[in-house]
Amino acid sequence: MSLAGQILFHIGFFPVTNTVLTSWVVILFMIVSGITVGLTYKKFPSGFQQFWEMIYEFIEDLAVGIAGEKGREYVPVALTLFVYIILNNWLELIPGVGSFGVNLVQNGSKVFVPAIRSATSDLNTTLALAIFSVGATQFFGFKASGILGHLKHFANPMEIVSEISRIISFSFRLFGNMFAGDVLLATGASLLVLITGSSHLWFGAVGGLIQIPFFALEALVGFIQAFIFAVLTLVFIGTYTSHQEASQK
Repeated sequence: MSLAGQILFHIGFFPVTNTVLTSWVVILFMIVSGITVGLTYKKFPSGFQQFWEMIYEFIEDLAVGIAGEKGREYVPVALTLFVYIILNNWLELIPGVGSFGVNLVQNGSKVFVPAIRSATSDLNTTLALAIFSVGATQFFGFKASGILGHLKHFANPMEIVSEISRIISFSFRLFGNMFAGDVLLATGASLLVLITGSSHLWFGAVGGLIQIPFFALEALVGFIQAFIFAVLTLVFIGTYTSHQEASQK
């Protein structure tokens, strides 16, 4: 298991890794879902629209509980982060998805590289998400009290250190959990081979049964990590905006 995403092909000079490809698939699904719900919107929803409205209301309740009624303004940011992260975390858990890929020559030997790998198991992606989250926090802080008013919050240099540490902790927490999950699934899939030192065709069926608890655990961890990321983003936004509003009174 590689720490970074594995390159599948190039578009010009741009290398497309399996984590980038997965991210594109997730983003495309989110765009198509949003357009579909918008075009087929019904006052009394059912099916697909009702499913997405349940997720929206779930995040909205969190936002209101954390930041009050003003928290509704922050729902789109938290919702986008939650859905993007959880889809990335769960996509590779779909049975058979990891079977699709390409055989590449690395260090003189053929290596199978899966086409789909969770983008959140790539530190580049989690770092970008962390920067976006902290950037959104600053944006709403500036919006709440203006540039000069918000900059007063950083009169103490430790506040700057705190923001940098948030980026580091956000990115490494999500990356560490999801990368560890990938390693766990890979280990579970090859457990019989590791124990016996040989491989047999029937190992596939038994290995699938062995992986069931690992898949359940990874699904739970994937949800928790997406939930924590969205909640912490809401908490930090609420902290900045409530701090600025209180200082103006």
